[in-house]
Amino acid sequence: MLYKKYRLYNEGIEVMIPSGLKRSTSRFAVQNSFVSDNGRIVVNIARGVSDLTQECLITRMDEYYRKFAKDVPSFDCLKIHKRQFLDDLFGEFRYRSDMMGYQFYNVFILGIYGGRELVVTMQCVQDEAQENERVFDNIADSIRILKKGRDMED
Repeated sequence: MLYKKYRLYNEGIEVMIPSGLKRSTSRFAVQNSFVSDNGRIVVNIARGVSDLTQECLITRMDEYYRKFAKDVPSFDCLKIHKRQFLDDLFGEFRYRSDMMGYQFYNVFILGIYGGRELVVTMQCVQDEAQENERVFDNIADSIRILKKGRDMED
């Protein structure tokens, strides 16, 4: 599978997205979305408005987890762990959900960019989870906070 490199947010973040996913238009300047032609795979990368520090990352992950467990239909957490990208710590959890009668496989990653939340979500239909798990790992492993992004103030 071929990947294309994207530099986001004034080139402060770099990520590799499979060439089969096309950039979708979004009205929100804080969000970058990529979707497959058939709409069965979606990747969103968004800057949050909430301040976040490394010390608060685990607490914020716990807040998201509890909110998802409460609000997401048929929330079934599969894995929770920390990810290290160079000097940056990210939290991640993977879960299954059911919306409008469809089962989805979801990856939620929370990190820090410019002192604020950086949220990466990836989703595919559950019956394609096994084939897309490696793709989602590759996307997550490719995330880089570039030096310019570390020094940016919003």
